[in-house]
Amino acid sequence: MDWSSRIRLRSLQMLVRLCDVRNMSQVAQEYHLTQPALSKWLKELEDSMGAELFARHARGVTPTPVAEELARQARAIVGRIDRARLTVQQMKQAQAGQVAVGVSPMVAIVLLPEIVRAFHADHPGVFIRIDEETLDLLTSKLHTGGLDVIIGRVEEGGVPPGVCYRKLDDVPLCLAVAPSHPLAGRREVSWDEALEYPWIAPAAASPIRRRLRLAFEALGLKVPPVMVESASVFTSARIVQGTDFVVPMSARLAASLGLSHTLNVPWFQLGMHGSIGVMWRPEDQDVPLIQSFVACVCRQSASLR
Repeated sequence: MDWSSRIRLRSLQMLVRLCDVRNMSQVAQEYHLTQPALSKWLKELEDSMGAELFARHARGVTPTPVAEELARQARAIVGRIDRARLTVQQMKQAQAGQVAVGVSPMVAIVLLPEIVRAFHADHPGVFIRIDEETLDLLTSKLHTGGLDVIIGRVEEGGVPPGVCYRKLDDVPLCLAVAPSHPLAGRREVSWDEALEYPWIAPAAASPIRRRLRLAFEALGLKVPPVMVESASVFTSARIVQGTDFVVPMSARLAASLGLSHTLNVPWFQLGMHGSIGVMWRPEDQDVPLIQSFVACVCRQSASLR
């Protein structure tokens, strides 16, 4: 009998956890097992698969490529089962299902309120869960079943692999500043001039920060002088007021936050042409509730243009 027909959910969960922490003692303790019992389970799993899953060494274990791939698939399975359990619980409580939505900060402020109001009006019994993160983190949750839909900004050619995508609108970037900024009101501002002032930006590992760094390096310009890192657009908007800080964000978001002054820099030189779009898993293409939400997103986005 093939190993896949005998594997249990608990085994998948332990495998994922072992790949994450790479420590047999910790996983054994978390799952209320002795370490010899966990070692026996792992040996039996490897024997049934005919493949080594972990390399053992004094500092712990290191997953092999086979284990990494199995864990990647297992995360999606475990995530979908967790979602199914929650959905059944909600249906027993007379709720008509749920939709888990991931959004970027711009979407959370500019688009999401109207989308949620419209969808709730059409589906009053559906539970809606909202998760606000950067696109890379949201995509990981989508693949593992933690989210059903993502609405976010995507750079040109940067649609994550393995998802269905529908473009909603173009989203140009801007450099928002306070009305009192020395460069505010100038008809044209060069990048060299903009880079003379301190910047507020998301974390260095965020997608937009990486794209900015690569774009400036390609032009032979210095990296923007980021003096404040902030994941909150509200915080950034408040800090900008009355200072000479510069903050990159979408033009629509800046307008929504009341940042009416932006620097007229030559964005075309950076080649950063982004759009906002909605994403979902290919296997959910025929799931009525998810597709109803996607359709609602498209309608509301069109009405706000």
